[in-house]
Amino acid sequence: MTTLSTEGIVSAPRSALPPTRELGARLSSSPLLLALDIDGTLAPIAPTPADARVPDETRRTLEGFASLDQVRLVFVTGRAAADGRRVAAVSNSWTIGNHGIELIDPSGALRVNSSAETYGPAIAEAARRLAEPLAAFAGVFIENKTWTLSVHVRLAPADVVPRVEHEVTEMARELGLRVLHGKKIFELRPPVIISKGTALIDFARMLDLPPQAAMLCAGDDRTDEEAFLALRSLSPSAVTVHVGAAVADQRAEFTTAAEFVVPDPAAFHELLAWLLAMRTDDGAHRR
Repeated sequence: MTTLSTEGIVSAPRSALPPTRELGARLSSSPLLLALDIDGTLAPIAPTPADARVPDETRRTLEGFASLDQVRLVFVTGRAAADGRRVAAVSNSWTIGNHGIELIDPSGALRVNSSAETYGPAIAEAARRLAEPLAAFAGVFIENKTWTLSVHVRLAPADVVPRVEHEVTEMARELGLRVLHGKKIFELRPPVIISKGTALIDFARMLDLPPQAAMLCAGDDRTDEEAFLALRSLSPSAVTVHVGAAVADQRAEFTTAAEFVVPDPAAFHELLAWLLAMRTDDGAHRR
């Protein structure tokens, strides 16, 4: 079983911009693993998942990384892997989807974690049974991702959210599932130890990355925190970036284990563009 340690958490994140010489040195080794969340990190948060778009400039930068011989690009998303792959739309990349349950490789082949796969019928039952009660709440909609079920409340009135949470929590209890709380979302998941973090550790092992590999992980939500811890457990020099306003302070919306912070996806693209230019100027070879 993959376990994660909290060793190496910094007391407070510091800005990743402007990039320092030290940051450049930590990201100059080869190969480079880029593990990137999509929504809120590469794509600005949208009213609904279907509305989300990775800006063209960001996609061109990601395609630049994907063309480099010594870069391994993986998108690590809560979306279904196929949906994440569609939104990112970058060839020669991997997609870890459903918070670690699925993996799509560059050829398009899909692998599903077998321990989570057995809960597919329970997720389908939850979707069926929640449809009617949640339809009574304005602005609430269900996203069935086969192995997980997301209930979105971003468009719902504030007084509705606790009632939605109650419905979802009761359904999880009845069907033996667990509830994950994200940004304006409640998610029903199998009761198995799978996360973005455990999946990222397994992915790095699958790639057989050498000890000197450079690593960068970025995300904006609570589900990305285990990914930050995972990369730091593999390499103390791994660079972790929280996209958004959260800091390591109990007064914030939530605390982050990330070492660095940028305010929004546009600023994170600025960091990515700097990194691509640095590695290209250093003579990285394109495929």
